[in-house]
Amino acid sequence: MKEAVQAKHLVHTYSPAGNGRRSLDDFSLTVMGGEFLAILGHNGCGKTTLARHLNALLAVQQGELTVACLDARNSANVWKIRQRAGMVFQNPDNQFVSSVIGEDLAFGPRNFGVPEQEIPRRIQQALETVGMSGYEKRSTHLLSGGQKQRIAIAGVLAAEPDILIFDEVTSMLDPEGRRDVLGTIGRLHARGRTVILISHDIEEAVGADRVALIHDGRLLAVGTPREMFTDADLMRRTGLTPPLPVRVYNDLRERGITLPFCPLTMEELEEALCR
Repeated sequence: MKEAVQAKHLVHTYSPAGNGRRSLDDFSLTVMGGEFLAILGHNGCGKTTLARHLNALLAVQQGELTVACLDARNSANVWKIRQRAGMVFQNPDNQFVSSVIGEDLAFGPRNFGVPEQEIPRRIQQALETVGMSGYEKRSTHLLSGGQKQRIAIAGVLAAEPDILIFDEVTSMLDPEGRRDVLGTIGRLHARGRTVILISHDIEEAVGADRVALIHDGRLLAVGTPREMFTDADLMRRTGLTPPLPVRVYNDLRERGITLPFCPLTMEELEEALCR
């Protein structure tokens, strides 16, 4: 399986002189094709800066970065990278270019030179994937927050990227919208897409293949969700709160009650308590 993303010793600062605080500081990470990687950390830790590098919205200042086998340091690869690595942003309203859903979804493929006769099929397929079939003629202004975010995802899917990057996509949604969007992301990964989910919400990362923890622009640790979230010392160092089932496990252990294993999900917690 090929690497979808390979970052080596990335350094980035927003200071014009290049000598200010480093938003990325000697950052290295590999994402494999077909993997679901969650990137976690507090606000200001460098998550969004990394995401914008992966979509070629920020140029590489120092280090190396390969996205979909394309060297991000080469300016000639910018549009190819944006076609291969689609990004969904926090606020879907900032991503729409038309108030009519079908026209909005056609924008990306047209810009990437997709033949006009191919675009309707892509729109229909993208809407079907996110559970919004038949919405082509609807207005984006009449949608709920969760529906808007799913249409934003469909707009990215219409360009048929290999890599999907989600940057804090549920932070503005109510619980129902959040469930819908996370369910869509899970289905996309199940169909073989490479998914990079950037979040500060640890609960969203439980279903990922691997979790990367960022702190002050550096990669602090990377491993499976169980390895990351059950490591109490690591959680303290990042300042992140473990998932509720892990907290219950730790609280019970402090009171002399040891469950047979440390659960990550509510289903696992129920199983552990029943045992």
